Amino acid sequence: MQDQMIFDSLRVYVSERILQDPSVTIEPDTPLLEWGILNSISIMQLIGYIRDEFQVDVPPEEIAGRNFKDLRSISQFLTQLDSK
Repeated sequence: MQDQMIFDSLRVYVSERILQDPSVTIEPDTPLLEWGILNSISIMQLIGYIRDEFQVDVPPEEIAGRNFKDLRSISQFLTQLDSK
């Protein structure tokens, strides 16, 4: 998987499904947790999307703020998981 492809897909998902506003621009370093864009429920929805879209299972022990703080972190995290 390529980081840019993952990032683009995640950006669309977060804008359309979580924020429900595709006009919102989310940058790679937009603080998703700090700004309340992601919370415990939306993270679980995002993990379901990741599993369905990228066929990557996120281990429960890896569901941590450091991996979900922004789209850059999530993209890098998924690339690491995919390479295992």
